[in-house]
Amino acid sequence: MDPLLIGLKGLTMEVNLDVVNFKQEMFRIRKEVDRLGEINTQKRMLYATEQLRRVTPVDTGEARSGWSTKFSKSLNGEIGIIENPVEHVVYLNRGHSKQAPAYFIEQVLSMIGIITP
Repeated sequence: MDPLLIGLKGLTMEVNLDVVNFKQEMFRIRKEVDRLGEINTQKRMLYATEQLRRVTPVDTGEARSGWSTKFSKSLNGEIGIIENPVEHVVYLNRGHSKQAPAYFIEQVLSMIGIITP
């Protein structure tokens, strides 16, 4: 999977490895994002990574634990990369699991405001 090139900064949340109800998690994320208001870029990126861990379908836990965030400086400021090198996360994002809908990655990132539809 190609890494998502995004610019954001750090907020940590509890990671739960139980299977989640995706709609319920999206509702929870929306409420938390509304509550968080204006947070800096790195915190938003780290928050997004934690939320992706939370909603990623789990069988062995490999895809869920594959999420990471990296930061670097560029001419335009700070660049953040959220990535998951686990090969089958692409298939999970295409809807190959009943635990999360297709494009769950894009839905989470859109909900948090990292990408726009």
